[in-house]
Amino acid sequence: MRGFRGRWCLYFKVVQESGDTASQLWSRRPLESLLKKCVKGFTLVELLVTLVVVAILVGIAAPSFQDLIKRQRLKSVVETLLSDMRTARSEALALGLSGSVSVSFAYSSSGQVWSYSITNTGSIPTVTRSHSDYSGGVTATVTGWGATSSTASFSITPVRSLNVSGVGTITFALESLSVKVERNLLGGVFVCSANEDLGYSACT
Repeated sequence: MRGFRGRWCLYFKVVQESGDTASQLWSRRPLESLLKKCVKGFTLVELLVTLVVVAILVGIAAPSFQDLIKRQRLKSVVETLLSDMRTARSEALALGLSGSVSVSFAYSSSGQVWSYSITNTGSIPTVTRSHSDYSGGVTATVTGWGATSSTASFSITPVRSLNVSGVGTITFALESLSVKVERNLLGGVFVCSANEDLGYSACT
């Protein structure tokens, strides 16, 4: 890069010195002396100032970038669950009136270890997710859906009807961020959050 810059600089000096051809200038003035005038580097002070400015900018941007990563990590968990529940609804419709799809949750008391699976009328889960699929310590807490200290479940049927056992909420949290996924009596699913910057409606 330095040699490239030096050659271009030398070329312009040749052009600027009228009355001399490149060969005449070359013969009278050594190439090394021209390059010394053309190629200039950074002083140590300039380099240190640049490094200080870069360090300050990184220090300012780093916290915001970390918050962005946390928000996206939490939203990824929520959006995956919503997508899986839509898939479960589609499977229930495909099975007809006699079919149903079960959504089952398992979790530890701390919420740090959790998983859920979606199973149709067969015994093999069609979807299985767990905390290990996501990095960053997203926790899960379940209320309703017949929740015990470690499990909860509900069924999705082709025809929506009032179903008290299908009412429940799972709350995903990551540090100060939290999102609730709620299922109502008619099987409708809603998402809310106390954190406006996550892009969901505020929880009432």
